Amino acid sequence: MGLAKNQYRILDFLAGQPDSVAGIDVADRIEQMGRSSVYAALAALQRDGMVEAEWDHSGSHPKRMVQISRAGRSALVVEVELMTPGTRAYVEGTA
Repeated sequence: MGLAKNQYRILDFLAGQPDSVAGIDVADRIEQMGRSSVYAALAALQRDGMVEAEWDHSGSHPKRMVQISRAGRSALVVEVELMTPGTRAYVEGTA
């Protein structure tokens, strides 16, 4: 696997979202993953071009909005193709 477990889980989550999502909402929606782990994985994914992020200043508090990039979707497809069923269950937290 080229992606770390947390990175895979974030890309998988973002791939299912129709629009960009606030980073804090990603942290709240992915079970069994602490906020600091989410933010570290998001930073690595953004650095590697798999996630796009921008700041939303429209509310009372700025939010970092993230979405999966084209490169992130491609990486996710490759990861899924390389996984065995047991590995996928482990990564998705269903094992």
